[in-house]
Amino acid sequence: MKITNSIQFGEGNFIRAFVDYCIQLLNEQTKFKGKVHIIQPIEKGKIEFLKKQKGRFHLFSEGKLKKKLIRSKKIINCIDQTINPYTDYDSFIKLSRDKNLTFIFSNTTESGINFDKNDSLVNMPPKSFPGKLTVFLYERFKFFNADIDKTLNIIPCELIENNGDQLKKIVLQLTKKWKLENKFYNWVKLNKFYNSLVDRIVPGFPKRKLNYYKKQLDFKDDMMVTCEPFFLWIIEGDKSLEKIFPVNKIRDIDVKIINEIGIFKTRKIRILNGSHTIMVSLGLMMGIDNVYDFLKNKFLKKILTDTVKNEIVPSINYDSKKLLNYFFEIKERFENPYFDHKLKSISLNSITKFKSRLIPSIVQYTIANKKTPINLLFILSSLIVLYNKRENYAIKDSVSDQHLFDKIKTNNRSINTESFSRILSNKNFWGVNLLTLYKLKELALIGVETILFANNLKEGYKNYINKVKLQ
Repeated sequence: MKITNSIQFGEGNFIRAFVDYCIQLLNEQTKFKGKVHIIQPIEKGKIEFLKKQKGRFHLFSEGKLKKKLIRSKKIINCIDQTINPYTDYDSFIKLSRDKNLTFIFSNTTESGINFDKNDSLVNMPPKSFPGKLTVFLYERFKFFNADIDKTLNIIPCELIENNGDQLKKIVLQLTKKWKLENKFYNWVKLNKFYNSLVDRIVPGFPKRKLNYYKKQLDFKDDMMVTCEPFFLWIIEGDKSLEKIFPVNKIRDIDVKIINEIGIFKTRKIRILNGSHTIMVSLGLMMGIDNVYDFLKNKFLKKILTDTVKNEIVPSINYDSKKLLNYFFEIKERFENPYFDHKLKSISLNSITKFKSRLIPSIVQYTIANKKTPINLLFILSSLIVLYNKRENYAIKDSVSDQHLFDKIKTNNRSINTESFSRILSNKNFWGVNLLTLYKLKELALIGVETILFANNLKEGYKNYINKVKLQ
């Protein structure tokens, strides 16, 4: 039986609990013989810990699935090699020459699939993930002399619109920018870039109740991962993909290869991931530590529910009853008592997440209803305040994104409206000039002021609603 090798850009908790778990089940339940070679996508990562464990780690699945309580343990051992290209560039390049290489998977956060104009071919490796992928493909192209049979199936798992299409576009951009051969440009286009959607909640390393998990270990494990039993992977492809990636034959997980993933993608990004992003700024300001405790707070749970029900669902062109049922299922998943899903963990790159998850709902709701979604504007305001006071909340994001929110507060209990307008009008930043949306500036200004100058978020929200009614 032929070994099917995969390259995986990313060694984080999610991709290991998702892609590696899927390949593990393929190996156990089908004739698929898959080995994963993991590439660390950024200079500082956890690859060395995984290397010490020879790629093995424990995966604990806990929670309710179809109203049944599930607690299980599985050892993942499909990882064959781990490489840090910053310290072992030669091994990274060597992998490109693997004749059995079939797939490339990635999970490098939403900001990972991005065109970096400063990225360079002379860097070993290039800084960005698309840059590393371009180099990798170029080396493969040269080694196999542009052999069409050595093209790859590339399935990104980043939560952005049309992730496969976007990744392909950037690789082609870099090919042009770096003045690589036109023959290579055409060869890249022959590689299959798939749009995909991933759905699984993965809190990661179980810091809470660590002793409980340690008692179940078969070996010392610094890379164990906790996750929920729910698993959904939707890949936009055809029967040809099923032949080489027989996920339709796996029990216990739901993997769909379908022609069009549109509505699945929209509902997941807007409702599930959007809910997570809503929780970040509101929860952190209320001193809430995790998702479970957020939903135990009646005030916060009501804001979340009302926002999804009255503002996000109406902004999606699909059956509202089905969308609401989906949200209720999600809430059940969020209320998993076994999870310690930290809001600070979810808060990584919150601006990028807000842009992809909540801005479309704000825009489409406003256009459709000729009025502004009140709760979503309050949540936008809370995000602005969160970043303005980021030193209090240990916010992790790009330096440039963080500094955009400086100087919005003056000393006389008012907002620097010039700085505030500059934030909202930044089309390159938000993807849209928010000042063009009906009364958005007015409501967002009220939101920021009431949050900044209230004694707590609950009081700020009450004052915000009262002032909005007067508009």
